[in-house]
Amino acid sequence: MKKICVLLLLLLFTFTPLVLAHSGLESSVPQDGEVLTENISTLSLTFNTIIEDTGTFKITKENGQEVVLAESIVKEKDMIGTFSSPLEDGTYIVSWKIIGEDGHPIENSYSFSVATSSDTVPELSEPPIVTDKNNSTSSPDQGIIYENQTSNSNAFMVVSVVLLMVIALGTTVWLLKRGKN
Repeated sequence: MKKICVLLLLLLFTFTPLVLAHSGLESSVPQDGEVLTENISTLSLTFNTIIEDTGTFKITKENGQEVVLAESIVKEKDMIGTFSSPLEDGTYIVSWKIIGEDGHPIENSYSFSVATSSDTVPELSEPPIVTDKNNSTSSPDQGIIYENQTSNSNAFMVVSVVLLMVIALGTTVWLLKRGKN
């Protein structure tokens, strides 16, 4: 009986980190909110887990005009795009969609600015914040709206894991007391 209880507790703690591991953007070049003063030829996104080859991304100016990429590659944790021509001055939005190692589809976006002319350096009104799937952060007609939104599924997973731990602990205590009688 004690062996079963110990095994249940070990299994619970073994699989808990896997449940909470979601894919997400680890780093990018250019970075979120960065102001580039020189032209770049590639954009790269690096994720914290391996992503499926079906991942996509697009770059649009804040007015909604899409930037044409000469090439885009998805390999393991990286998505890399090569620009067909230098970027004009202005603010750009990078929108990406992936299916991570955990099988969950995720789509987010971030922005950066280009200021290669020496006139003025554009500044973002607020630092952009990556948002979760289905939480659109921009509309060509409304400009860019940044919101800090958290995923309800993450909170649900944490509550579920804590609840399972409490149930496992209660069951273990009950079985141990029952075994003494």
